[in-house]
Amino acid sequence: MKKIILPILALCISIFGQAQKDTSISTKKDAIIIHSNNIKISADTITIGGIIIVNKKVAEKNNNWKTSIKISDTNNREFVGDFKKTRIQINRAKPLKNIRTSFFDLDLGFANYIDNSESRYYIMNNQLLPQNNTAIFPGPPASNILKLNNLKSSNVNIWLVQQRVNLYQHKLNLKYGIGFEMFNFRFEESVSFRDAYPYINTESIDFRKNKLFVKYLTIPVQINYRPNPTSKKGFYAGIGLSAGYLLKARNKQISAERGKQKNGGTFNLNDWRTAAIGELGIGAVRLYGSYGFSNLFADNNLYGFDFNPFAIGIRFNKF
Repeated sequence: MKKIILPILALCISIFGQAQKDTSISTKKDAIIIHSNNIKISADTITIGGIIIVNKKVAEKNNNWKTSIKISDTNNREFVGDFKKTRIQINRAKPLKNIRTSFFDLDLGFANYIDNSESRYYIMNNQLLPQNNTAIFPGPPASNILKLNNLKSSNVNIWLVQQRVNLYQHKLNLKYGIGFEMFNFRFEESVSFRDAYPYINTESIDFRKNKLFVKYLTIPVQINYRPNPTSKKGFYAGIGLSAGYLLKARNKQISAERGKQKNGGTFNLNDWRTAAIGELGIGAVRLYGSYGFSNLFADNNLYGFDFNPFAIGIRFNKF
């Protein structure tokens, strides 16, 4: 009997309570849990929005009195059932804040870039890219010298602080913050970055590890949508833009010939990074993505490289 009555009761409460936006209902085994801000309790009656729950006694043939629940709305529609062994728990829901703040959120993902360089530069670069102080580059075409190891190229972001501002019923929000975007581009080819002209050099050394680390101070701004703002496990989607400034870059290399080397500089990289950003998920763990509109390299770079970095991964967020 309870297996039939509980879903019917939950459905009735859900239907009758549509007008009460700050009320949520959930069910567990032998329990109905109601969260609401608009609760009025009198001697034998509990009113939640348009829902009335009355504790009454029902006489049966054997003259035993059993506890029942009567639910009615303003149109006097009623549902009565036997809930002697069913627990009704009513909690006063905490009001949602119009501004929420979160500190030290983390992104972990993969990084790569799309090569939008003009093909005419590749023909020129076969003669221009230096190798061992010569003017001839006999190796692969220039489009391949910055080929990445996809599995080892990563993106790590640390958002120092983020805020979410309610725009409409806590379902539509403005989200912004500040933090660090960090890209680790792991190269397949033997290429070096130095903070002096011509900035990029090919090498005859076989590097065991060859990585370009790039760090930006970034401000993201986005609009996010949460259809069920009271649920911690609800659906979440966001889209927006970000702007970042290059803080530092470093070329880390490990080889048998040179051992471990770290060379810092700006390497004629673009000082600014602009990107489209988005996130999608359920609860506190979400997928995030970013696509850079701006070139990774300065527009006046010697080789005409035009690379647009992007990243995709998992975001660990507190709201």
